[in-house]
Amino acid sequence: MITKSSYASSLIMDMERGRSVLLTLGKPGRILKRKIAITGFVSRLMLFLIFNPIALFRAQSNPNVWHRRRIAAIRLARFFFPFSIKGHPLAPSKCGQVIVINHPTLNDPLCAILYALDLYPGREIVVPVNLPWFESICRYRSKLLKIGINIVPILTPETAKRLGSESQASSIQTAFMSNYIAEFTKALANGGTAVVAQQATRQRYIFSNPAQAESGDGILSTISLILVGIRRAKLLEQTDFVPVGVIPHSLHAKSRLNPFCTYTLNIGQPILATELSTVKNAAKRPADLFMLQRLAELLPVEYHFAKE
Repeated sequence: MITKSSYASSLIMDMERGRSVLLTLGKPGRILKRKIAITGFVSRLMLFLIFNPIALFRAQSNPNVWHRRRIAAIRLARFFFPFSIKGHPLAPSKCGQVIVINHPTLNDPLCAILYALDLYPGREIVVPVNLPWFESICRYRSKLLKIGINIVPILTPETAKRLGSESQASSIQTAFMSNYIAEFTKALANGGTAVVAQQATRQRYIFSNPAQAESGDGILSTISLILVGIRRAKLLEQTDFVPVGVIPHSLHAKSRLNPFCTYTLNIGQPILATELSTVKNAAKRPADLFMLQRLAELLPVEYHFAKE
């Protein structure tokens, strides 16, 4: 019997070898692959510059090259995707940390990753990457692991919906989520960091309307699922959740990658996973609503509601 974990591992290895999972999912998969083509090309170009053939040749005889590649990756990425910091800069901590961001554009996770890489030079960072984007850059996965970045494929609810209910997208989504939680908790157990977009899919606003901000109706269960994994791994007392409001250069910024546009990361106060797991409010998923409310506090009001 094939377990979810081994199924996910098999799919990941196939993608690293050049096989496309999206192309096995019919016309919707082909459409998604075409839509990510430009973003994928830009991403691969950056990764090629970081992991150029000369650096890889040197790495064969000098393991310190990977440390220098990590520094080079931060510098190069910050050149293309600059950001400033405000709020409550994180103090050194032995706890594993879950950085929770809003997600209006593709710059958001990149900026948060760069912040974490700079803040914790010796830690592994786990980054969930939606399947279309993951396929575009997975050839560099093993090299990213060498510099402490573990990209893990997921299938967001919105992407799974686009692939259609009659495809095998549901089983792939479940397998990827199980694998992600396993990688996530392993990193946190070793004092690592994870970057998570609570809303999973890119959207400019935190809530659809003011009523949702009070009731939590229709919000995703991202944080609740993560808390379940952390509780099972007995890491509640060793994990901090850090809300980070990502403010693009413009309210009307395109949802794609926006190079050379300066974003702002507004860092919120950390909350221990034990405390987050006991939060009470009107929502069916209290931790998720609480985290979205915290993110809203860190963002200009223009990013709060899609409709007043």
